[in-house]
Amino acid sequence: MNAAASSFIPSRGRGLPYRHPSLGLQESPKPSPPKNDLDTRTQEPLTSPAPEKTTLTLSLSDALVHFEAGARISKVSLASDLSAVHISELPQDSTSEDSILALLRSYGLDTSKVIQVRVISGGKALPQAFIKAEDPEFAKSVGVKLGPQISSHGGNGNGTGTHPVATPINTPVVSDSSALRVDCKKVHCSWHKPFKTAWLNFGNGEIATRVSKKFKDKTYTIMGQSPICSDPSRGFGRHNPTAWTVCLTEVPAEATEATINNSIRYQGDRPRNTEVGKPSYDTKVDTCSTMVQSLFTGVGPLEWWEFTPDTSGKRLRAQGRFQNEDDAREAAQTLNNSALPFNPRAKLTVQLVHSAKFKVSTLIYEAVQHQIKANIKKWKESHLHFVAYENSTPPKWYLVLKIEGEVAANVAEAKNTIADIIAGKVAKDGSTVLWHPSLRGNGFLHEKLRQLQQQTGVLIIRNKTKSQLRLYGAPDKCEGVQTTIAEILKDQKAETWNVDLDEKSFKWACHGGFKKIADELGSNKVSFDIISIPKRIVVTGTAIDHDTALSIMNSKEVLSSKQADSIGQECSVCWSEAENPIRTKCDHVYCLDCFENLCISATTQGSEVCIRCAGDSGTCNAVLGLPELQEHLSSAAFDELLEQSFISYIRLHPDSLRYCPSADCDSVYRVSTVAKMHNCPRCLSLVCTQCHAQHGLMSCADYQDVSTGGYAAFEKLKREIGIKDCPKCKTPLEKTWGCNHMACPCGAHICWVCLSTFKVGIECYAHMNREHGGMVQLG
Repeated sequence: MNAAASSFIPSRGRGLPYRHPSLGLQESPKPSPPKNDLDTRTQEPLTSPAPEKTTLTLSLSDALVHFEAGARISKVSLASDLSAVHISELPQDSTSEDSILALLRSYGLDTSKVIQVRVISGGKALPQAFIKAEDPEFAKSVGVKLGPQISSHGGNGNGTGTHPVATPINTPVVSDSSALRVDCKKVHCSWHKPFKTAWLNFGNGEIATRVSKKFKDKTYTIMGQSPICSDPSRGFGRHNPTAWTVCLTEVPAEATEATINNSIRYQGDRPRNTEVGKPSYDTKVDTCSTMVQSLFTGVGPLEWWEFTPDTSGKRLRAQGRFQNEDDAREAAQTLNNSALPFNPRAKLTVQLVHSAKFKVSTLIYEAVQHQIKANIKKWKESHLHFVAYENSTPPKWYLVLKIEGEVAANVAEAKNTIADIIAGKVAKDGSTVLWHPSLRGNGFLHEKLRQLQQQTGVLIIRNKTKSQLRLYGAPDKCEGVQTTIAEILKDQKAETWNVDLDEKSFKWACHGGFKKIADELGSNKVSFDIISIPKRIVVTGTAIDHDTALSIMNSKEVLSSKQADSIGQECSVCWSEAENPIRTKCDHVYCLDCFENLCISATTQGSEVCIRCAGDSGTCNAVLGLPELQEHLSSAAFDELLEQSFISYIRLHPDSLRYCPSADCDSVYRVSTVAKMHNCPRCLSLVCTQCHAQHGLMSCADYQDVSTGGYAAFEKLKREIGIKDCPKCKTPLEKTWGCNHMACPCGAHICWVCLSTFKVGIECYAHMNREHGGMVQLG
């Protein structure tokens, strides 16, 4: 369950929320004063707003899935569709994408399918490049072209006598976003401040030893910092007045001889002589930051860079965020322990930062923040940083939770802990999910659970789509609330009746018919479902209630022409006052819960997912862009929408993509018209991409021969009990009643008599009337 579902919190009189930035695209929240000692909300570093992304690429089931407006899938790419090559020993002037592509074309290579070029240049080494193309044979072609033609190109004119060397490499499927916004685009870096070396000369070994000990135990510090102190050493000369020397290194560069002497507060410990060396470098700190930043921009473009001078420590620190994760990884690998440009004898430290973000309802966060607070001490010990902040101005229904650190395993563990906490608990009685149909409305049961929530402090959220309640709060309190809910629901008797609406009835319902039924039965007994196909009025109550609703419908009394959702605060889906209202760009209002239901239900229809606005009684149909969907959904709901869109896409395209047939493996492969063995990257099983069987090195025909006995018996059984396979996806289907028009989950409309397939049902009906004399076979 996620934060977009409705809760039992009473209305607080808040108006419609203003539009706020898309998660992950802009992080400039305003600071919020803490409500209490548990509130960890704070402010993220201010950054320049990034343009909204209208498309999104996500890695799912070993595929790279490209999403566009409406959560519609525009393309699915597999590793087997791509190839990549690393080219080294490039000419010195090959420093841009255009120059690399021009070089490839000079060898007669087609670069029209190249989708990525990364050039690495700088220093004394020759440039090199990584190239990826949407052509499985591209890397092989590059190797062939560069190989035989090397000598004839004479080094390509680079004057070095070297020739480009091509090496095919693996093509991992990497997305620009992940389900929980886990990324590694940020880096931390640090370097030593400029420092001096000082020598303290004493005439007495006992004093020198005492001063050395006091510097080591930090009794003495210089400008608030503890230098590294050596043991005393004795020089030559029996009567040398400064025979004993204590060496101090990493002394602040601003320290003078007087500063050092004054730091030795006890007069009897003062040295007879103090010598101070030159600073390790004299570049200004702001200039240092700029020079370090240029090292990172040389690897790839940055979203932002932040330098925070620290007067207390010995190191200067900065952090930056790359636009591309690959650049961040490369920077951490190549720049860590590299020489500083302003101090070649010192090293730069660079660490990759792993982070995970969750967009969660403010109500859920307030209910579970004690559980999160219990983990913060452990996270700090693991050098993890947790923050919760608003990502809109003014703040509205959501908070963003972020955990980050430099050790991937620690971040992963903390991420899983947060995910478990904000997921809540499904209310059950034993193994039975606690739910009642009347909870879809705001009637008696809704009020009872609202009161229970106020009494216990446990947040109760309804998920109408999944017909379940989720509980948020202390585990022991959730157990008690779960028992109480079971008792409340035990004596509730009601049935659910679906009244399907044709086009004429739907228009009647929109123009006041639904309101008349609701007024007659009570708003707690009736709801308007304009998302389902067909649209319907849902009655929760007795058979008499159902008959009353039908009687009102059959009267077809002409009512007001005013449409319900034109009233400012009424939800475009449930046609009641919007709870936690949101407003779309096309100016239609939804309950936060109803908006989520609208999105998720689109993935259950028999067509490709494309989320459209249901405003104006379902006639608006404006496609909702990804930034708008991301804005109004929690991170869990948004991720579920994308994942379900992909599952629906695979189901509707069995002739191009299939899931691996191995149990518990959800990797996908591309279907081919010729027999080809696919080695599943997840379970390592061999799958035939033509017949979809796991017959190893055996041919499809041989496998069919070997398995004929069992196969023939199975086919005979299917014929005897009336089961037929869908001609499109081969799913077994059984017709138990009704006409000979069958609709398969893959989207095919099938004539049961001759198994002809059609794209839409009306074509199937026309075919049955024309070819078979009707839609039902008699006798």
